[in-house]
Amino acid sequence: MRHHVVLILLAVWICGALELGAVMRVAPAPAKKPGAHKSLSAKAGTAKKAPVKAAARRSSRRRAYVKQNPVPQFKAFELAGWPELESLLPVEAQAWAPPPDLPKNCQLCETQLLSTAYSLIGTRYRLGGTRPETGFDCSGFVKYVYQMNFPVDLPPSAPLQYKVGQSVNKEELEPGDLVFFRTRRGWHVGMYVGEDSFIHAPNHRKRVQVSPLFSDAYWRRAYVGAKRLEVPAVEPGDTIASNN
Repeated sequence: MRHHVVLILLAVWICGALELGAVMRVAPAPAKKPGAHKSLSAKAGTAKKAPVKAAARRSSRRRAYVKQNPVPQFKAFELAGWPELESLLPVEAQAWAPPPDLPKNCQLCETQLLSTAYSLIGTRYRLGGTRPETGFDCSGFVKYVYQMNFPVDLPPSAPLQYKVGQSVNKEELEPGDLVFFRTRRGWHVGMYVGEDSFIHAPNHRKRVQVSPLFSDAYWRRAYVGAKRLEVPAVEPGDTIASNN
């Protein structure tokens, strides 16, 4: 009888152990949907390929632009294309030009007035300058040229020089007459040399030179008038004090 009780208790214990193991067993992981792994891999591949495709498109656009807009290829400068020798000379030599023919009715033509003026072509500009050694401004230039040939003393500025002498119509201009202008920079003066030209000291960017008068739109618009100076007669043997 005792053996039967032991067997029954053993059977009950074994059944309890089996049930407890079944409860504690870990539930299996849920099954993966077919194609899920493949979808994630495809997305990662697309993300990696997108920058590559964008860079390729930009490179393709650059190649197309270069093809449509080629960079000009400059050839080495050939000796045959060099400018004439005269353009390589100093400014003083480039600026020189022979004086125009003088009319017979010019009262100043028997003097060296225009020759003095032309000898100064190429002299540098200097504000307030009155000597070739230092440079000229416009009024200092005509003042020096007249003083070198006549015993006259012109005022030091263009506005004051405009008040001296006799007014002359542009149709009656003669070599030696002073021509005046009003520009946005102020007054300007030069000396008429004939052939619709005048000689002057333009500005700090240029040197003493001969320029067109009425054929140049800039000077034609700025033109104010002309003055003819009354100068004493000078005999060929006379010496001008300012020449010394």
